[in-house]
Amino acid sequence: MQGAFRLVTKAEQQLLDRAYTKLTGLPSIVLMENAGKALADAVLSVDTAAQAAVYDCLIFAGKGQNGGDGYVAARHLQSEGLKVAVVDVSSGEAHRDDAAVNVSAWAELGGEIIRDLTGVPTDSVPVIVDAIYGSGFALDRKIDEDTVHAFALMRELQENGSKVIACDLPSGLQADTGQVSSLSLKADLTVTFGRVKLGLITHPGCLYSGEIWLETLGMDDDFVDRQLKGDPAYILDAALASTLDSKLAADAHKGVNGKALLIGGSENMPGAMLLSIEACARSGAGYTMVRAPEEIIPLLAEAMPSALYSSIPVGESKKRDLPGPMDSIAIGMGASDAGWIAKALSSLIPNEQRLLIDADGLNALAKMPQAEELLRERQEKGLEPLVLTPHPGEFERLAPELTSLLQEDRVGAARSLARKKSLIVVLKGMATVVAFPDGTVFINESGNSGMAKAGSGDVLTGMIAGNMAVLKDSRKAVLLSVYLHGLAADIALSGDDDPRSLLPEDILANISAARQTL
Repeated sequence: MQGAFRLVTKAEQQLLDRAYTKLTGLPSIVLMENAGKALADAVLSVDTAAQAAVYDCLIFAGKGQNGGDGYVAARHLQSEGLKVAVVDVSSGEAHRDDAAVNVSAWAELGGEIIRDLTGVPTDSVPVIVDAIYGSGFALDRKIDEDTVHAFALMRELQENGSKVIACDLPSGLQADTGQVSSLSLKADLTVTFGRVKLGLITHPGCLYSGEIWLETLGMDDDFVDRQLKGDPAYILDAALASTLDSKLAADAHKGVNGKALLIGGSENMPGAMLLSIEACARSGAGYTMVRAPEEIIPLLAEAMPSALYSSIPVGESKKRDLPGPMDSIAIGMGASDAGWIAKALSSLIPNEQRLLIDADGLNALAKMPQAEELLRERQEKGLEPLVLTPHPGEFERLAPELTSLLQEDRVGAARSLARKKSLIVVLKGMATVVAFPDGTVFINESGNSGMAKAGSGDVLTGMIAGNMAVLKDSRKAVLLSVYLHGLAADIALSGDDDPRSLLPEDILANISAARQTL
């Protein structure tokens, strides 16, 4: 996808490594040399001169290729005059292949290897390198006592002020899912090789990766795209978002900017609709139209007089007509468990070109026995994929069979539901996942913990509805809105504000500022 940076799984990176050495004729040890040099450069970026210490850097190196990268880094750091030692975490097992060559090279140069873990200092070490486990780590792996001891030493060093730089991934982080071992340390910086691993970006791995530096090892985008044929995953960042937006023409008028209809609200939750209405209008919809329970329309109209209002039919009325053809519709925000929702969904799902279901609309959909039939009819008509925006609890109600997968692999769960039901799934939460019906997924990098408040999702729904009306493209609108939603929250906290003070209204107030950055 143009402008998108691809993420890779463990298997995909291994494939890239093999393909690169085969294509170039370069031995794999060249890749290790370049990786280790990049790791050393990261260590050199930390100012160690002002800190008096026995060692400038300790490298905790395991028995595998990750450990081999660590030995290369040690050699380069020593050549730059740093006081460095390698802490051997091989548990007495022999190194193999390229790693063995670099262990030998370090020893021949007189490099220090600490094999007795009781001799490792636990203070006054400016930088430690975590090179114990790489992308091959599995959560069910049995970890021996010496390695557990090594993790404890690294943790103590970190608590005493050492900066932690991870080699490829923080040890114990699963490269594909982002799941982490209880032993894993949160790195200040991760230097990853080839391409960024999916687990570094998705939750919870993103909490452990710190700042990410990429050493491509010479693998450019064209090479990567030629080699990888599976379902792609991408970072949703500013570079990608900037390719999705459209410029507002100088002679634009409200008809060109589209009609968005928001359906929802209840006597107990009018605020959800208010947030969605304003977000929709601020995202550029030419007409923001609202259908809500009659009793709350005066309140909504007073707060947002620029929107156009009509009441939801009640009782036995068969009226399901809409106020003209819509470019986008969003339903469910603050609707509670009103009986009209299921009736509306039965009409909208198989007929409306661009439709988003959120909140109470999702709960109603999960209970509808005819949901599969409606989705199938929608697909047969060639309408754009239905957009669902669940948080994890709503996701489990929609797809209880995916509950276990959701807990282990957010990306895999969202991808599975999107593919199975031909949906666009926006799985909300830290590092929001957007999954398309063809298996393509995007992981959002914007946003912060202050967004964990009721109402933030209503703002997102309104933004998506508004952008769908403007762009006439559900896929682009979802991606753009998810990124801008998080970015607006980041801008709102760009000072020293406590994230807990962030309000959904602050996100609304910064939608324009976020868009202007693209």
